[in-house]
Amino acid sequence: MPEKLRFIHAADLHLDSLFKSKSHVSKSLLERLRMSTFEAFDRLIDAAIRFQVDFVLIVGDLFNEEMRSLKAQIHLRKGFERLADHAVHVYVSYGNHDFLQGAHYPIEFPENVHIFTSQDVEAFTYMKKGEALANLYGFSYVERKVTDRKVNEYIREREAPLHIAMLHGSLDTNTEHDVYAPFRLEELYEKQMDYWALGHIHKRQFLSEDPPIIYPGNIQGRSRKESGEKGCYLIDYDNGEWKKTFLPLQSFVYDTITLSGEHLESPQGLERVLDEAKSLAQRNEGGVMLEVILTSTHGRLKKWQAEGLLEDWIELLNEDEGEEDHWVWIDRVRIEDKPLQDEEDLRKGQHFTGELLREMKGLEEGELDNCLSPLFRHRKASRFLEALSAEEKQEILEAAKTLTLNQLLTKEGEHS
Repeated sequence: MPEKLRFIHAADLHLDSLFKSKSHVSKSLLERLRMSTFEAFDRLIDAAIRFQVDFVLIVGDLFNEEMRSLKAQIHLRKGFERLADHAVHVYVSYGNHDFLQGAHYPIEFPENVHIFTSQDVEAFTYMKKGEALANLYGFSYVERKVTDRKVNEYIREREAPLHIAMLHGSLDTNTEHDVYAPFRLEELYEKQMDYWALGHIHKRQFLSEDPPIIYPGNIQGRSRKESGEKGCYLIDYDNGEWKKTFLPLQSFVYDTITLSGEHLESPQGLERVLDEAKSLAQRNEGGVMLEVILTSTHGRLKKWQAEGLLEDWIELLNEDEGEEDHWVWIDRVRIEDKPLQDEEDLRKGQHFTGELLREMKGLEEGELDNCLSPLFRHRKASRFLEALSAEEKQEILEAAKTLTLNQLLTKEGEHS
């Protein structure tokens, strides 16, 4: 075994993401959002040079679309050239977003870049001072969807001190993401690799400590589903021990703050409570795209929202945001008006509201999928929509129930 080895494990760069769903933000802020993936990548290169790593692993989805923009390709090449100047190697596999058969005009990268160009698992050997220190295994997506179990093709070959596997795929039990190149944890263990460098899932997580089986997540959050810090892992191997250090790279984060609006008597109070949310939002070296959840039981928040007063305050409080390095943009305010009546008691009642609640309790995600299907299949609309997670679907069902219940109870109150 080599005494020491240091590398960076990154994945899912999604360079040149357009943030199409953020067209409502100011022009200057939208430009910042669109530059964020490039800035995060630049920080990755800076970190590789600063920590003097031996090599960098990038496990799929370097580009956001199959039609890789020239801007993204040139930016990537310049970063790799900087690494070449410091004798840092790069090992690249492509994923479901930037698959090899996609419509693009590829450019050449410097000689320090090693690309897995087949959908069959291949191996590179990392050499240092004439000595083989590690074998690196991986494959690239030739087509958008790879559904067969690629894990079966990972076989240790050629004598090497360390065996490191790169795999852009997911557990076959995953329910929150499209399942490509599926695997079971037991299958990875059976392959006796020393380190599994995973990609595809945008949430960083450790599937195993021994051997390390790691998702670094993506390097820049692009929606509320991708909240918190984003980045890569600095990996140190030293005499049989692995040290994993997370390096944040993002230009901004998504954050959610929940506050009570129960005490608000007039719309003017919205200014104070939204300002408080902005103050509480986590700030980093960049900015914050903020979701605010306001809770109450009196129904006034919903009324002010329907009258457009809430939106007016959001616009006023966002006016100067995005012009400075440290910014907090209120991206969304969600109202949770919970009725004072106990829902369980209402559900047991022999009246229309009780009957409705009993029916709604039986609603399943599949029924919601059927309702939303025309929207997600729409030729134009579908391009701007992302698949909903189970959590988001449940949120929609809960919001629909709360809205319906508030309306019913208000009507009952008016006629009682």
